[in-house]
Amino acid sequence: MSLLNKSTVPSRTGFWPNNRNTIIGIVLLAVGILALPFVASSSLMNIAVFTLIFALPAIGLSLLMGLAGQVSLGQASFFAIGAYTHAILLSKFDMPGPVAAIGGVVAAMLAALLVGLPMLRLRGHFLALATLGLGFIVMIAVREWDFTGRTTGIYGFGRPEVFGIPIDNNGFFFWFVAPFVLIALVLALNLTRSRAGRALSAVNDSELAAESLGVNTYILRLKVFVLSAAFAGLGGVFYAYQVQIVSPQVAEFHVSVEILLMVVIGGLGSVWGAVAGAFIVELLSEGLRDLIPALIPGATGEVQLIGYGLVLVLVIILLPGGLYQAVMSAWRAIRHRGSRVDAGAAPSPEPAPSAAAVSTAPDAGGATDAAPAASTPDTPLPAVSTPLAVGEPILEVAGLTKRYGGVVAVDDVGFTVPAGKIMGLIGPNGAGKTTCFNMISGAIAPTAGTVRFLGEEIQGRKPHVGALKGLTRTFQNLQVFASTDVVGNVYMGRYRKGRAGIVRGMLGLQGREQYAHEEIAREVLEAMRLGDVAGSGASDLPFGRQRMMEVCRALASEPALLLLDEPMAGLSGKERDMLAALLRRLRDAGLTIVLVEHDVAQVMSLADTVAVLDDGVLIAHGDPETVRNDPKVIVAYLGTDAEEAEAELMELEEQA
Repeated sequence: MSLLNKSTVPSRTGFWPNNRNTIIGIVLLAVGILALPFVASSSLMNIAVFTLIFALPAIGLSLLMGLAGQVSLGQASFFAIGAYTHAILLSKFDMPGPVAAIGGVVAAMLAALLVGLPMLRLRGHFLALATLGLGFIVMIAVREWDFTGRTTGIYGFGRPEVFGIPIDNNGFFFWFVAPFVLIALVLALNLTRSRAGRALSAVNDSELAAESLGVNTYILRLKVFVLSAAFAGLGGVFYAYQVQIVSPQVAEFHVSVEILLMVVIGGLGSVWGAVAGAFIVELLSEGLRDLIPALIPGATGEVQLIGYGLVLVLVIILLPGGLYQAVMSAWRAIRHRGSRVDAGAAPSPEPAPSAAAVSTAPDAGGATDAAPAASTPDTPLPAVSTPLAVGEPILEVAGLTKRYGGVVAVDDVGFTVPAGKIMGLIGPNGAGKTTCFNMISGAIAPTAGTVRFLGEEIQGRKPHVGALKGLTRTFQNLQVFASTDVVGNVYMGRYRKGRAGIVRGMLGLQGREQYAHEEIAREVLEAMRLGDVAGSGASDLPFGRQRMMEVCRALASEPALLLLDEPMAGLSGKERDMLAALLRRLRDAGLTIVLVEHDVAQVMSLADTVAVLDDGVLIAHGDPETVRNDPKVIVAYLGTDAEEAEAELMELEEQA
């Protein structure tokens, strides 16, 4: 029975977030924005205006660093490109204000696309250094180019007008910028909760696992890099309007440091934190301009970076999660205290547990004492994909070899997996089983050989290529998306079935699709008896239940071929029985499974065919009975020589 036929899907979609607390927060922010110019002093209004201007690049950097996990030290370069392009179009080409503004944003996006294509193949500190170098290139270019006015910069353009009203004071300009910041805030919040946003968080947790579920990590990160530049470019447009001159100072390194500090103080990954961080840094900046010269007479300019550096170090040490972490921790403490007070005020007697409840209570390892639900024929079965008739070759491996220098991990391995069957892949520790899995799934490229899945060669290609065709795997070393809950992990298994991208996610136009996949994810968890922990943090589960969750995540993708790398490791006896019963039912439903497992007896009872690796070489392949009695297999597992193994085998046959 397919779970797809049981889903009840809410139909609500739209631009505004469905989260009530988010809507309340946005409304309160909008009310505060409306009221602030009536009550604030001129100095506070100046800080407020620059807070909104720099909140835009901060929101973009928060998405890039907190969501996509990409460290950038060159956000000021896109801020400067937006500002310079806007000023040049206004002053030298007499473009209308809206056209010049769009030009500034588009220029920043094009620059990000051009530099992102090669740069986003880098990782970690290499990418950070590359973006730092980009910032210096932009700063030197605008300083030395006649077209950008060299050190003088671009000036001679005025403030904008709206419906004939000149925006000629900080109060009006504050209201002028505010709608764009609110819209950017909503777009970013929608993105974080969208299919693309969840995929980015998954990539940040485990890139390999995300790719194995169909996420093209390079393209997704490139899109967010360009989006982050768009936010920065828009901030540059408003900066040009506010100061009415764009000079090389806008591209200097300290501007990138300021934006980075906004994100870190607010809390990585928190869009609200980016806005709060922008206000704090602008307030801090005004204070440091007075404080640093007072402490160090004559200190100006880049010496101010000392203060930023000290604040950055203190935040990382004392509050690594930023304001977001502090607020959420305080809120959890308040709720916890309130719940304790309520419990103390009105205690309710606990009913005696029924026999059924006792029988299903989880033990210390996360297992249950109940009869395995998957072993009953009426338990819902996760949907499977059956693109081929039973027995047709779905996976063909030929000459597969992997060398690491002079070490041969896998040597000329070849086998064919028929559709609708379970093939076991066994061997002693270090035999090359996981390496073979990694080459089949695309996690590593083979030195030689071919891997043909559904008639297409996929060796040496990224894992998402095979995953999008229906090849899904689990991992020997658990790959858990720790930033989300259990149902969020399983939801990621539905990624290849979704279609909504970044634009639809930002506009909130994917609600129906997202709710449908969440419902299916929950039903897969129910089928695997994990429904009671669907809302729990994935990393909080016991090891055995994390292993089961990973299997659920793979099944949620409705694979055509499922690669299971030691799925029973860490499971209790009853969980093993439940999983074994489920695998048999999935095979009977048409799913093809390749199983790596150290429990040889379990493999022999499950598999239709068994392949045995020893020192990277395929030493046996056939039905379980033939493989069990193969002298080479006995030698590999018992450590005897071939003659002794054959003699022992003959003696056993005679006794039988």
